[in-house]
Amino acid sequence: MDSRERVKAVLTGNLPDVVPTDMWGSASRIHNELYLKLLSLLEVEDEGDIIRPVQVTSYENYALSDLLGCDFRHLNPGNPDYFASRKDERGLVYDEWGVGRDYSALYPTIAKFPLADATVDDIKTYAWPLIKDEGRIRGLYEKAKDWHENTDKAITATAVNSGLFFELGQFLRGPEQFFMDLGLNERFVATLFDKLAELFIELNLYYLEPIAPYIEWVEFTSDLGTQNGLFFSREMFQAFFKEPYTRLFSAIKKSYPHLKIFYHCCGAIYDIIPDLIDVGVDILNPIQPLAAGMDPARIKKEYGGDLVFHGAIDIQGAMRGSVEDVKNEVKLRIDQMGGGGGYIVSPNNHLLPDIPAENVICLYRYAKEYGRY
Repeated sequence: MDSRERVKAVLTGNLPDVVPTDMWGSASRIHNELYLKLLSLLEVEDEGDIIRPVQVTSYENYALSDLLGCDFRHLNPGNPDYFASRKDERGLVYDEWGVGRDYSALYPTIAKFPLADATVDDIKTYAWPLIKDEGRIRGLYEKAKDWHENTDKAITATAVNSGLFFELGQFLRGPEQFFMDLGLNERFVATLFDKLAELFIELNLYYLEPIAPYIEWVEFTSDLGTQNGLFFSREMFQAFFKEPYTRLFSAIKKSYPHLKIFYHCCGAIYDIIPDLIDVGVDILNPIQPLAAGMDPARIKKEYGGDLVFHGAIDIQGAMRGSVEDVKNEVKLRIDQMGGGGGYIVSPNNHLLPDIPAENVICLYRYAKEYGRY
């Protein structure tokens, strides 16, 4: 099998020849410091592309991932032409949602929440982003067509926006106010989520229109879990989040029935896996194995008939250890999640600088060595 055939087999419930491996998606990038070490160690002269210039995971480089046997190409949305970020007198940089970030430290910090004092009526009159802007999709059709015709890689679409209702709700309201809203202001949350669902649907359909014939899935990210449990109860997820998720994913599947929904959600989210299946998730990432209740073997046994699993390689412990630790981790996760297919090997989040470069190489190469069916 070539890479595209291998991934299609996994997505359609069939056995591939070898477990697919992934790098550069919405949740499997590499910290810049580690990335540069990998280029040096592998003597890769191609420095790749900077696709996230203000992030610590800036690069994408298919010379590197191809060298390690990965099976994917990932399309990334562009920036809209209509909007240029602005900086205020405090040095805060504002995005098109009106959220202000402080970039003076290593990681950006949100310091301005534009709807912090808003009412329900303010949601209706707020200056929401202009969705249909050519800058978001410029060149994507040509790139997707080229990859489809000139490589054998499976092609996917990375997340068009960072986070969904849970993250953007906090960015707009502020975390404390947002959680107070969930408990005390049901009408405000419902109105906000209704508007965000409308925008997310329009945004994703616009993004997918030129590339849908060439891709296998579209990615979404939203971290609803901590190391020890959900940020809120399952009942609260069902009350506030389930309907807008269903609207969003159903709209995509109605327009593009062949596309799978890839959903990244860190942390201990075991309790809502049935709800994620209900709303239309097809591929679940990252399966964080050290989080409470996230035993990969149990999850595979209970939900392997409904979901494809992506990730599961532990970056909190195993990837920071020895090469032998990495081999044992890869073997364990393939044994737990790869039975009958339905599994794509990837780290369970972005690879960080505390991971030895040799371990990254081992992860990908040993997965291809051990993961044969």
